[in-house]
Amino acid sequence: MKQKIEQINNNVEDPLLQEVFDYLHKFDFHLALFIQRKFKIGFSRAERILKQIEAKKLINLL
Repeated sequence: MKQKIEQINNNVEDPLLQEVFDYLHKFDFHLALFIQRKFKIGFSRAERILKQIEAKKLINLL
């Protein structure tokens, strides 16, 4: 599990990461579709951002 977190953290963070994180606090569940529509980005980028957010949450819990 730690290896996967480290791999994600080694990647450069997306510039929209904090903005998307703040936006997703409005919802009980997080879907790439919400991010795609709000920020007008592709599915792959939206998924990468969600994974980065997930990794940050896991790190904060450790």
